[in-house]
Amino acid sequence: MASSLRSPDGDAERHFMETLRTRYEQAGFAVQVEPAPDQLPDFMGGYRSDAVARTHGQNVAIDVRRGPGPSEPPLPAIRRLFDGHPDWRLHVAFVASDPLRAITVPRADLARIRAQAAEIQALSAAGHRQPAFIMAWSLLEPALRAYSEDADGDHSPGTVVQALATKGVIEPETERALRSLIALRNRIVHGDLAADPRSDDVALVLAAVDAALSEEPSHS
Repeated sequence: MASSLRSPDGDAERHFMETLRTRYEQAGFAVQVEPAPDQLPDFMGGYRSDAVARTHGQNVAIDVRRGPGPSEPPLPAIRRLFDGHPDWRLHVAFVASDPLRAITVPRADLARIRAQAAEIQALSAAGHRQPAFIMAWSLLEPALRAYSEDADGDHSPGTVVQALATKGVIEPETERALRSLIALRNRIVHGDLAADPRSDDVALVLAAVDAALSEEPSHS
């Protein structure tokens, strides 16, 4: 199989790869973009991934694509390379067909955010902690946007937590506790069905949401 040699070649692709790199590093991985062939395992043969992410006992080959194309190695053949190698997995990430088109998320009404938080708390109390945990994290960003007018755009969980801490919305110990939960959040989002957040974890995230909603909005 020929090497893919598909390193990002434009601003959109570079931004997309940097976003992936940040997310993996926040989850505790060491990321190498455009690895040389001799830095990849022998079982990959001539295939060269766009990046690799490594942590203890886990290795991820990252393949960034715009979509099906004649120059792209077929995915079924690439996936078969990883059969029999449980310490490696393939992550295929697609850049949007129009990557320069911004996604605009409207600001949510404070009452609506609080109502959603109450529903999440009830969901957690009923024992549905995984969905409650992820939904609680999803409220942090609209809560930040409600608090600060310069918080538009989409942000990684770590960026949102940092912004809340920098603006003094949450205390340093709350920031540290939230950061310690990012890896758990990522595991659930990416399909780890065994990940089991506690009700206290859900409550911590919701408390950060409430702290943002309790502050006077910034108009700087």
